[in-house]
Amino acid sequence: MRKWRIAALTGLAVLGGAAFPLLVFPSSDEADPADAVVVLAGSPEERLPRAVELAERGSRVLVVSAADGDVNAPARALCAAPPSGITTLCFTPPSPENTRAEARAVGDLVAQRGWQRITVVTSSYHMARAGLLIRRCTSAEVAMVEARPLISGLQWTRYVATEVGGLASAAVSRSC
Repeated sequence: MRKWRIAALTGLAVLGGAAFPLLVFPSSDEADPADAVVVLAGSPEERLPRAVELAERGSRVLVVSAADGDVNAPARALCAAPPSGITTLCFTPPSPENTRAEARAVGDLVAQRGWQRITVVTSSYHMARAGLLIRRCTSAEVAMVEARPLISGLQWTRYVATEVGGLASAAVSRSC
């Protein structure tokens, strides 16, 4: 039994170590002109300002995932009082509210609007999984842009551990 535990922990450590650069130092795409800037729910202190900045500099169309929960209150407030001069489209992801539901909702919106290119803003640690899922749910070109969080090493460890599991699940399930 002890050998199995050691093997499992070793496997997790190797997987986490391999995923660390992908989740902590992801490759961010260029925020070239796009039909819309999409900001995913969660971590509003880093994601919302970056998304608004990109929308102001580019398409002037901002799509906000205004999910439930206290953490997403700033996104809902932005939807209630959108930035001047920016067309703001807000949606609540269907239940269960997760990245896959957001990806499906974004894919539906892209299809309805006929957009060809979107820029998606999310936190560094979330870019790999979000990009994988959103690209599965739309035929539009997707640029993933990082919003770098200012968090502790312990928080990075927690987010990386969570994302490793989420990324593995997204990789295994091929559906949108």
